Amino acid sequence: MDEQELRKRVLGAKKTERIIFAATPEMKETLETIAQEKCVSLSALLTSLAVEEVLANKELFDGEE
Repeated sequence: MDEQELRKRVLGAKKTERIIFAATPEMKETLETIAQEKCVSLSALLTSLAVEEVLANKELFDGEE
């Protein structure tokens, strides 16, 4: 599966699931600052970071369709 197909697969459907994780107040504040500087929501920033990790490990998804 190439990068574009994988990106479509993980981002193309309606977002119905939530991932909740704990963070320190400092981590939250830092991520909010980065999101604000990039003019994106915190959710969009976290999604972008997650997709980068998926793409960096795309060999794990070879053969899946």
